[in-house]
Amino acid sequence: MNDFLKFLNEKLKDFPMHVDIGYNKTCDWGIYIYKKGCALDYPKSEKNGNDAVIVNVKDSDTETCFARTHVALKEWLLENEGGY
Repeated sequence: MNDFLKFLNEKLKDFPMHVDIGYNKTCDWGIYIYKKGCALDYPKSEKNGNDAVIVNVKDSDTETCFARTHVALKEWLLENEGGY
């Protein structure tokens, strides 16, 4: 989890995005990262209205959820931004 949060903190300095991290006993852990109003700027991404979805991960295990999110964010950045 710490590695992901450090990476995210550094990336947010030059690539603004919205990050929602949540937990509840019904849906477990969830991490949702998106760019508000940028759906048309990222045609390869999933869309939620006008927002480009970068990552949407859910898992019952904390460490697994953060690790999967870390990998998914890096893969999205490689595909859509040419690197991270």
